[in-house]
Amino acid sequence: MKDYLQLEGRHILVTGAASGIGRQTAIILSEYGAKVSLVDLSEERLKETMTGLTGEGHSLHAIDLSDIDALETKMKEIIQEHGAFDGYVQSAGINRDLPITSVKFEKIHQLMLVNFYSFYEIVRILAKKGRYNPGLSIVGISSTASICGVPAQTAYSSTKAAMNGAMRSMAKELGSKGIRVNTIMPGPTNTGMYQDYMVLRAETKEADKVGIAAPRNYLGMNEPYDVANAVAFLLSPASRHITGVTLAVDSGFTSC
Repeated sequence: MKDYLQLEGRHILVTGAASGIGRQTAIILSEYGAKVSLVDLSEERLKETMTGLTGEGHSLHAIDLSDIDALETKMKEIIQEHGAFDGYVQSAGINRDLPITSVKFEKIHQLMLVNFYSFYEIVRILAKKGRYNPGLSIVGISSTASICGVPAQTAYSSTKAAMNGAMRSMAKELGSKGIRVNTIMPGPTNTGMYQDYMVLRAETKEADKVGIAAPRNYLGMNEPYDVANAVAFLLSPASRHITGVTLAVDSGFTSC
């Protein structure tokens, strides 16, 4: 399987690599032989991720993705030091329960900055000549919340729906450059962020306030490696004719 995916020596950018799906993705990509550039806000937690990587040539970069204006300079620095990219995974994201009546511009704007605007900006940056290698594959981590309504998640759902919508046009526009763009739509996944989120929800009784029911996962709850394995496939030449697609990794949550 590792030979089949053919990620040996490929340089892949992973945002949100300090924890959860991003961390597990970086670990699995390194096991397949990729050289991974890790990006997240916390340098200390990125160092923890680094200890789990296989192979050499990896790098870590503490970057605030909400500082959109600084991203081009940051990406140029990584490319100058470590080479053009073969893959990009946007796993960074933030989430909060925000009932509609409490969502003013500032709150939804902060979610959009991290969850969508940074994704759009990094795609724009990497799609320029000299910044990517032939066959660049881009994978955005979306969410089932982008197509399944959840009370108090309108703002978050909007950011993930924006990613899915933009991806389709990106795939059409960038296909002539040989660049593929896809998203993965995980269902509830057993990450530290998800566990903290559920604890907070229970403490505030937010679920009772807005009538949130527990999601039904027919094959059980996702683990981060379930999503990471799907990411590895979409980054590899094994998926070379897959672009403009949203892949659900959700244990049947969105099946009809």
